[in-house]
Amino acid sequence: MVERRKFKKQDKSLRKQMIIDTAVKLFHRKGYRSATLDDVANELGLTRPALYHYVSCKEDLLSQIYLQALESFFDTIYEITTMELTPHEKLKTFIHRHLNTVVIENIAMFSVFFSEENQLPKRDFQKIHKEKRKFTKVVEDIIIEGIQQGYFRQVDPKLQASAIIGMCNWLYRWYNPEQSSFNPEEIEEQFTGLIENGLLRVEKKNDDNYVAENKDVFKTKQRTRSQILKELKVSTRKTTQLINELEMVSASSQLS
Repeated sequence: MVERRKFKKQDKSLRKQMIIDTAVKLFHRKGYRSATLDDVANELGLTRPALYHYVSCKEDLLSQIYLQALESFFDTIYEITTMELTPHEKLKTFIHRHLNTVVIENIAMFSVFFSEENQLPKRDFQKIHKEKRKFTKVVEDIIIEGIQQGYFRQVDPKLQASAIIGMCNWLYRWYNPEQSSFNPEEIEEQFTGLIENGLLRVEKKNDDNYVAENKDVFKTKQRTRSQILKELKVSTRKTTQLINELEMVSASSQLS
């Protein structure tokens, strides 16, 4: 068999990688619970006993997939913290790397990574969970830095980081590189724009309606700093408009 001959020609480390790559494809296509070590062995033209020279069981194979994902791809995210970039640029770099390096270019591996975590042995599950908290902390720190330097508005860093990562992670559930009408650049641009600017076009928002719709809230609840600033901006705009109108009326009177 061609696959078997190809497998035997490789050195041990490459054979191990072939097994992991094959398992990723099978777990992605069939699901971890449905796929078996026999399936992996058959794909490679091996017997199951021959496969045991490289993996002890299916759980061991799944753990190796997770560890490789952490070592190979998460490092590209962690190094962002050492870059000489503004918080805004760091966040854009995070989105770019997470969408492309971590998800789009390795869609099969991260489909397994994001969906089969509960199948890991307890020790490996705890390690992965700890690493994912570290991953989230990278984004939290970028947001905190951005707030402190005045790049970002006041938000809860932990909640915002979870929202951003969740949006990027969920790509594996709906994106198919071979069938999607969106290319990676378009997805990155849309996601970045949504995070940077929000979905609502600010220039179309009617400030008078905003105040009218929320006047009961302003009266009955203790206002936050951002709410007070919002009211002040609305009031300032209205004052500026009145001044401009008054100047126009004065100029018109002088001409007549």
